[in-house]
Amino acid sequence: MTSIGAGCKTNKSGYYGKGSVEPHPPSRNLRRQTRHPAIDTVYDVLQYVARTHGTRDALGWRDIVDVHEEAKEVVKTVNGKEVKEIKKWKYFQLSGYKYITYVQLKEQVDEIARGLVDLGLTTDDSIWQVGD
Repeated sequence: MTSIGAGCKTNKSGYYGKGSVEPHPPSRNLRRQTRHPAIDTVYDVLQYVARTHGTRDALGWRDIVDVHEEAKEVVKTVNGKEVKEIKKWKYFQLSGYKYITYVQLKEQVDEIARGLVDLGLTTDDSIWQVGD
């Protein structure tokens, strides 16, 4: 058993020491990974995993092939009386999994970043999705 701090233990093979620590000065909800001190941002993590894992699958998804709708008559009790109601369900037929590699993920993030820079966004700007 190896101690990983805060009373946690692991018997996992290939364990390489303390996983993360609080940075100095401490910051709310922030921890620093100790094995890779050069990783400071999410982009650094992306650079590292693209270099380390390359053509391995990074993200997977399934497309919606078809939507099947089904209507059933259900009986429910409202204020002590039975009420018949038509209830509709949607079932989604999904494709098989599709994947992009870590390298492809990095390339897509780089392309999005270049687009944001081209639009004039800087590190002082925030992006929020508004509406649907």
